[in-house]
Amino acid sequence: MRTFILSLVAMLALQVLASGKAQSTVNTDAAEESQRYEILSLNNSLIDFCNQPAIFNQMAQAMGKDAEWKARTQLGKTLITHYNDELSRKAALSRPWDYIILQEQSSLPRQYSDVFLQVVELWWKALDEEYGSESPTIILPMNWGYSDKPEEFLDQQKKLVRAYMDVSRDIPNVEVCPVGIAYRIIFNDYGQDEWLSLYTDRMHPTPKAAYLAACMEYSLIFGVPPTSITYRPESVSAEEAQMLREVAAKAFEQWHDENMSSR
Repeated sequence: MRTFILSLVAMLALQVLASGKAQSTVNTDAAEESQRYEILSLNNSLIDFCNQPAIFNQMAQAMGKDAEWKARTQLGKTLITHYNDELSRKAALSRPWDYIILQEQSSLPRQYSDVFLQVVELWWKALDEEYGSESPTIILPMNWGYSDKPEEFLDQQKKLVRAYMDVSRDIPNVEVCPVGIAYRIIFNDYGQDEWLSLYTDRMHPTPKAAYLAACMEYSLIFGVPPTSITYRPESVSAEEAQMLREVAAKAFEQWHDENMSSR
């Protein structure tokens, strides 16, 4: 009888422990789900075209996330213009954002990679001085090569990858969203017609390209695979959306592998 009682007590204790562990997991998951994410971008037309922030916000809502991406847009301008602009600096330094997306002018990182690095460092220092240990993570969306000369695209993209790689290594608290690598994957694996369908002109994105970029930003911010996203706007078909999410996942893999192999 004594043995039976001891066994019963042990079983109940295990059940209590398991229940407590399960409750703890549930509470942790609930906390993650309820966390509010505040995101600001200082950008030009590459993000403004087709309203990528709106796509992201609709995606976050559809996926049950409490997040809002606000944009400070200056069309055709560079990050140093934003840095010297009173309204851009006020927006960035007005409150402790979770993420600040710094989007450079389309060709500057590949043509003047040293300037690109210096400007991102200026922004990092300004944010660090204002927020210290609470400084927001900087996200750099990787730009893509132009479409008017397909024969030069891969060389342009190679220079862009190198520029963003250097910045991510030299400056702390910086994450790269490798959108340009996704363009490269489509160029190499899906044919020129599919690649050109990402462009409205030689550089600006179509709705499907804006969706691709939004999926990648979502994946980076929430730490989930792009393939887990189920939302798509009406402008993108279900078949296109699936392909773009798969490309996004490959782009993150290739960025990681290239970053590690070049160290």
